[in-house]
Amino acid sequence: MKRLLLYVHFNKYNRLSSHVLYQLEQLRPLFEKIVFISNSQMTDADIDMLKDQHLIDDFIQRQNSGFDFAAWRDGMSFIGFEHLSHYDSVTTMNDTCFGPLWDMGNLYEKYEADQAVDFWGMTNNRATKAFREHIQSYFISFKKTVLENSSFRDFWEKVEDYHDVQKVINQYETKVTTVLLDKGFRYSVVFDTREENASQLLHADFSYYHPTAILNHKVPFIKVKAIDANQTISPYLLEEIAKKTQYPVDLIVSHMSEINYPDSIYLLSQKYVRETKPADFSNKKIAVHLHVFYVDLLEEFLEAFEHFHFSYDLFITTDNDQKKAEISALLSEKGKTAQIFVTGNVGRDVLPMLKLKEELSHYDIVGHFHTKKSKEADFWAGESWRNELIAMLIKPADTLLSALIHQPKLGLIIADIPSFFRYNKIVDAWNEHLIAPEMNKLWQQMKMTKSIDFEQFQTFVMSYGTFVWFKYDALKPLFDLDLTDNDVPAEPLPQNSILHAIERLLIYIAWNEHYDFRISKNPVPLTAFIDNKQLNKRGDAAPNTFVDFNNLGGIKGAFKYIFVGPARAIKYIIKRSLQKIKS
Repeated sequence: MKRLLLYVHFNKYNRLSSHVLYQLEQLRPLFEKIVFISNSQMTDADIDMLKDQHLIDDFIQRQNSGFDFAAWRDGMSFIGFEHLSHYDSVTTMNDTCFGPLWDMGNLYEKYEADQAVDFWGMTNNRATKAFREHIQSYFISFKKTVLENSSFRDFWEKVEDYHDVQKVINQYETKVTTVLLDKGFRYSVVFDTREENASQLLHADFSYYHPTAILNHKVPFIKVKAIDANQTISPYLLEEIAKKTQYPVDLIVSHMSEINYPDSIYLLSQKYVRETKPADFSNKKIAVHLHVFYVDLLEEFLEAFEHFHFSYDLFITTDNDQKKAEISALLSEKGKTAQIFVTGNVGRDVLPMLKLKEELSHYDIVGHFHTKKSKEADFWAGESWRNELIAMLIKPADTLLSALIHQPKLGLIIADIPSFFRYNKIVDAWNEHLIAPEMNKLWQQMKMTKSIDFEQFQTFVMSYGTFVWFKYDALKPLFDLDLTDNDVPAEPLPQNSILHAIERLLIYIAWNEHYDFRISKNPVPLTAFIDNKQLNKRGDAAPNTFVDFNNLGGIKGAFKYIFVGPARAIKYIIKRSLQKIKS
């Protein structure tokens, strides 16, 4: 059979999503010619790649005027309306769906053999007071009997470039079916929804409101909007797709993370790093940055680095020359080499890393760690936190870096939540909200292109303690801020500082740069009932600071909390005010 596919592409960020490539790869064998029509700006590199891999035959670049119907019209004009009937079928399709979930060849053979079918699609909408029954337009295939009829050409030649999407739906999506029905043509769909029970649906649009029915009826495509619109059941949809089809669910996760926020609840279950085949590290430049404030913990990290089976360059920062000498002596004793920098005692571990911009910018992948310790409660807070972060991000580094190398759109890997933060409800939505203005400020300073308002978030997905593996390009905007000591408040660090904001911004910066993130699972097994108990505590409607003084030094700890903390805050306010007056 001689088939033509007119494929319409649109991406609000002018990107070519992986699910589109997969779609074209699967559909390519079915069609003699594929015309790729993009309503968003494509790069020359992407166009060349599509042609070089023979995924498309022709390419049309246009503005998003008239949406997909005007694009299909232009595709038909490109071929020539008089030449369309040279094909046995012409299929109009857009990239608003994931799939194919099941083989498409059988469907084409089925409908091509059925003389009672002149055109067919995936799903239909039943008649309402507003419109007649019709095939939903994301996929329709027209057979030669339709292509040879003048009504088909008349319909498409009259398509206008409407800028109101509802007008396109009213004038074209609903009528492309009815025009042909009125001429005596007959249609069929994979899933005929006209007799389906829709009493539980807001509207009888099964492709949008009832995606489980789409899977149950083995419709080869599931709408992108259906995944987003049904977030409470989407984790189960993804599991069902993975279990019953060969479709790579990561394509869904990647695209939804790109066009929406990367940390939607329904996506998080898919964000754990999975076991993958070992990567070839030989052509990758890898750097490890370790900020050493507590020299007594350096040996612990050096031992942990022994788990690496790849070459890397070690960069160590510390706050004074005495510690530098101690670090140098220990490295020599252990037969290790590193570049050591004295960066001062401002900005904790974050600013020292950013100060290494020139050095780290030459590396493909960077690991960032620091000698985490808690002075007042080390064995149950700082130590457990540090040990778990090492277990999550340093010891399994071979697997983590293999994932970064095998997945081009994966930009960083963070640690799962340390157990300390699950036993203790410290990260609170009220306090997180106070950090959001500083996050928004940094977002503007970095001149980010994606729109986001962190004040609308309840909390954030972050790597606690900023332990992280990342591709330099994924966090380049942060390095390009060129922050200095003057941008960071002195110790003791006030709450909701720029450092707290940066800790929470990492995955969103990568998202802006079109990278996704993954989570390295905490090996400490904790029942989810812990979270259930913590999250369902009844409390006042006002923010609280949760402090257990029995764990913070008893009376002495309470005294410090009441008097020393405010005194330091007043001292800080006076100091900063005087600095502003002088400047």
